[in-house]
Amino acid sequence: MSAIAGVEHATVRYGRRTIFRDVSLALAPGTLTAIVGPNGSGKSSLLRVIAGLQRPQEGAAMRTAGITLVVSSINPPPDVSPRELVDYGLALRRPWWRLSPDARDSAAADAALLKTGLTEHADSAVATMSAGEVQRAWIAAAIAAAPAALLIDEPTTHLDLRYQIEVLRMLADLRSDGIAIAAALHDLTLAGRFADRIALLSAGRLVCGPPDEVLEPEAIREAFDVDVTVHRHPTGGYPVCLPK
Repeated sequence: MSAIAGVEHATVRYGRRTIFRDVSLALAPGTLTAIVGPNGSGKSSLLRVIAGLQRPQEGAAMRTAGITLVVSSINPPPDVSPRELVDYGLALRRPWWRLSPDARDSAAADAALLKTGLTEHADSAVATMSAGEVQRAWIAAAIAAAPAALLIDEPTTHLDLRYQIEVLRMLADLRSDGIAIAAALHDLTLAGRFADRIALLSAGRLVCGPPDEVLEPEAIREAFDVDVTVHRHPTGGYPVCLPK
């Protein structure tokens, strides 16, 4: 399956510090890739390089179609509604001479709000919504523009377990639209549960593959400097990572 986006032999440095070196990653349509690794390993930098917002010192990003990056740490104004957030995202992509949304924009907004489960809250101020709903509003704004690849930096940060699962389940459902999705995550078990592939970034290197191949005790110990045991979920079969 041809890749929609990714990086080839990319190296990123900040000053004299090399964040990662000679990293390659391909994002295929209809797949969810979880980018995991310790703090400071370069997960956010990797997403920015793929999105074209940052140039690597070596190597290159590859893109065959539109890409959207969602940075979850940015809070929208409290009086903005999900519909307004979606409309704003669409307005940024409209030709400069078309100031108002047309029927196609309205249909795209309605479809994005429906896919993210926000139809009933479309006109509510985000200040009245849960953190999980706000996260879904950002994702609605991203997918309304029909990107080929959706990149999300830490979509589960500051969410309790219920909303983490809610957001990840929604991202997994978006695969049926053929979108290539990459999300930087911290929880290894949730990454193994929802992702098709795990991209483990540590010590400047990246290893990518199916969850049961990448999430192994030795690889996790080397990456995070902590001993874990890895079990298989009795019904789902995905890896469950527990500290010793």
